[in-house]
Amino acid sequence: MENEGNLLVDDDEISSDDQMTGVTEVNRVSSNDQTSGRDTPPESVPSSSVVQNYDDGSPFLSASAAVAGVYSSSWTATSGPSPYTVDNKPKRRPFHPALGSRSGSLAGEATIQQDNHLYSRYRYYTRLRAPVDASEHALVIPDHVVPPVLFLPYIPGHTTDADGKQASHITIIAVWNTMMGTSLMTMPWAFGQAGFLGGLIIMLLMAGLALYTAMRLLTLQKVMGVQGPNLEFSRLCYQLLGGPLGKLTEGLTVSFSVLTLVGAQVVYWVLMSNFLFNTGEVIYDAVNGEIHNDSSNALLCPPNVTGNADLTPVDPTIFHRWWQQDFTVPIYLIVPFIFIMNLRDAKIFTYFNSLGAISVFVMYLFVISKAVTWGININFTNPLDTYYVPLFKDTFMCLTGTLSLAYFIHNCVVTIMQGNRHQENNVRDLVIAYTLVALTYTPIAVLFYASLPLPKFCIVDNFLDNFPPHDIILAIVRGFLFFQILTVYPLLGFFIRNQLFTYFMGLNYEYQLWRVIILNVFLIALSVMVAIFYPNIGFIIRWVGAIAGLAYIFIFPCATYMYALYTQSKLQWHQAILHSIIIILGVVNFISQFFTE
Repeated sequence: MENEGNLLVDDDEISSDDQMTGVTEVNRVSSNDQTSGRDTPPESVPSSSVVQNYDDGSPFLSASAAVAGVYSSSWTATSGPSPYTVDNKPKRRPFHPALGSRSGSLAGEATIQQDNHLYSRYRYYTRLRAPVDASEHALVIPDHVVPPVLFLPYIPGHTTDADGKQASHITIIAVWNTMMGTSLMTMPWAFGQAGFLGGLIIMLLMAGLALYTAMRLLTLQKVMGVQGPNLEFSRLCYQLLGGPLGKLTEGLTVSFSVLTLVGAQVVYWVLMSNFLFNTGEVIYDAVNGEIHNDSSNALLCPPNVTGNADLTPVDPTIFHRWWQQDFTVPIYLIVPFIFIMNLRDAKIFTYFNSLGAISVFVMYLFVISKAVTWGININFTNPLDTYYVPLFKDTFMCLTGTLSLAYFIHNCVVTIMQGNRHQENNVRDLVIAYTLVALTYTPIAVLFYASLPLPKFCIVDNFLDNFPPHDIILAIVRGFLFFQILTVYPLLGFFIRNQLFTYFMGLNYEYQLWRVIILNVFLIALSVMVAIFYPNIGFIIRWVGAIAGLAYIFIFPCATYMYALYTQSKLQWHQAILHSIIIILGVVNFISQFFTE
């Protein structure tokens, strides 16, 4: 096979650095294995023992190779005969050099040196596995760990730099884009549950609190004094506590992270059912000529609409029998996801994650245009006025629970920020990203709540439901949001699958379709059941936020930070008081959810 621009690996060509790379691993190999691997070639093994071929998404296949001539030393000359025979010699994929790497530049030399070590490890581990049975998974290089690129927004025309890092503005957009989600449509309703002034105060305080605890997670490794590449929070917990307690804490972090992702999936399924149903209604009415020009000015007050009696015909047609938001539509959604959820590689869905930014921008313009048209319809002084709004309300915990999920990025903040080219700017970039998130949530909540020309109790947990399905502009917005969520849902499933399988089976777990199918059947069934029997996204969001936030926003960041300082005898009394208060606030936020409807 000849391929211009590709380096094909010869098993007899391995640099002498391979021995140095795996000194520790060699010491763990038994003397018999060393003898069979160095002195005499092993007996021929069946083709089933061939080393696994890695998929195209493997970082070890996409890393750039060094310039020609680097791998000139011979493995045979330094380590003895090759353990491979003609029968079991693995089929190697081409190794692609990086485009645009120029020797002489500091970046190019650093990239070449990094690739040398990376590629040496790849070949060395491959040779260690040569005499091993295919069913054994020891020393298999993992190629499925969630890469930071999955969180980055896709920008057409933008190419990844040679060093695999991104600029600060890309990192900021990635953080903002990750936090923008289902909470955006719930924000006007949640804001109203705290009163006008109380809502403003809580939204700003929760943003600052979530930012601070995210910074604690981001800088925990530095506080611990752990050198090397950035580690995920779950691994840091294991290193910090050690033993059974460390393993238990690592399991808890994974559990709460998965809970957050599952909750987001359930809400996404409810929203997809809603958007698909309303889009179908618009198409049906357009075909039958039932859309009127004044529909864009109509508004709904769902709390006063019993069973959607004015939206569903008394004697439903065949179409409406088979097109029901709370029954048939959630089931129809199973058809596409039963296939795409089982894909091994989720990278294709990252090309659509930039739609999240576009969707938010469109919704932003929609709310602003409506607010300009309606004007301000709010009264703080006369309780008898239709638009009366109190400054504070005792149901504010609905907003705190919702914001716990809206400002939640703590389970992946390290993964996103480790791709930042200038690591010294991580804290600054995180502050900017949270500021942008707060400036997105707050105006949408305040403008819609203050301008809606209906009593404020009419605002529902999905403010798009305050408009009839026949609103043409809103139908376009719903269709856009539907397609965006359609691509995000399987990406969340990929994260859930990766976190669970990695925790229970290790980094080197073998991809088996039957395991993936079982997990996906459970996730889809749960989503469908909730969409049919309890499609209340406000309730789901605030409870998932309160539970996951209790762990990731309030307890884990503060407890690990204090313990890391305590082990180094650096914990001050004011630090202990401050972080203990934050933990207490998280507990109160969780308990208070039981006392509100």
